[in-house]
Amino acid sequence: MGIDGKTLHKWYKEYLSGYNPEGEKQIHKHDVTIIKGSKESTIEVPILRRENIGQDMGIDEKMIGEQWYTVMTNRQTGKIAFCAATTKSSHLQQAMIPLVEELRKIETITRDMSAGYANLCGILMPGARQVIDKFHVISNLLDAQQAVRIRYRQQLLEQRRKAYQAFKLEEKQRLDICERSGERFKANKFTYQEARLSNGETPSELLARSHFLLYKFPHQWKPWQEKRARILFEKYPEIEHAYRLSCSFRKWYAKENIRKHRLQIEKELFQWYEDVEESTIEEMMNFKSLVESHEEEILAYFDQGHTNAISENRNSKINRFIVSNQGVRNRDFFFFRLSNFFS
Repeated sequence: MGIDGKTLHKWYKEYLSGYNPEGEKQIHKHDVTIIKGSKESTIEVPILRRENIGQDMGIDEKMIGEQWYTVMTNRQTGKIAFCAATTKSSHLQQAMIPLVEELRKIETITRDMSAGYANLCGILMPGARQVIDKFHVISNLLDAQQAVRIRYRQQLLEQRRKAYQAFKLEEKQRLDICERSGERFKANKFTYQEARLSNGETPSELLARSHFLLYKFPHQWKPWQEKRARILFEKYPEIEHAYRLSCSFRKWYAKENIRKHRLQIEKELFQWYEDVEESTIEEMMNFKSLVESHEEEILAYFDQGHTNAISENRNSKINRFIVSNQGVRNRDFFFFRLSNFFS
């Protein structure tokens, strides 16, 4: 229609959207002032809706702009009930004071492994069953598995670095000899060759290109991935051991085991603990310790299969919302629209 984009945006913001001075005040109506010693700071609470709190809630962190926000979502309706510009438990407790009565009615709350959120849920939602979100557990598992591959790749890069340092030292010594003898110095070019494997790749290339196949189960591999995995596991048995332990845990954590007898679930988990102990793989031992410290909340998944999928889905929609609006230029107007769309 030949309308300038900035003009159209101004019309939409000031006339069509309903965003006016009164609407701007609503965004900051629930902000909280934090006083620590002589310092005073304000925590933004752009969304606080009692009516959106239900029996099943999810809490997660989300970066908007350059600030981390805590977002609480109703897992039944998908609507945002609370959003605040902080992830600190003490700050969130103050910001959630208007919601205290509603929070006590929550029956299940899904969250990540953050100690701050665990403390917050324990204090403000004493009757709620806390469930660690499956996505975060599996994410940590895959990070541990990939860390084994990365460790071997770093060892190869270290070998190359030491070879290059030795080459530079040799070149320096040769330069000194040429200067003393008056001979002309001609610099050599550094070359570093790795042995080629049966598929034509070097060990460094093999480790770099095996990244994605380790995320899949064996039956999901393409023929070329299966061939690469076979070569990888022959050369690095520890990576194979970590991969098998990872697959074993993921099968234990499968949705098919929801509502399985608690004793059977625990028995299989304790067997997995023993397998990890026997492997002595440091990265998998670290993940095992993480699971043990959150064992009760992880096992709670098998009662009803509660996950934070709605919250994660909401986060992805917020991402698309940010991209379609070309970032968060006007923070107040952004949260005004976010509130209208998602809460």
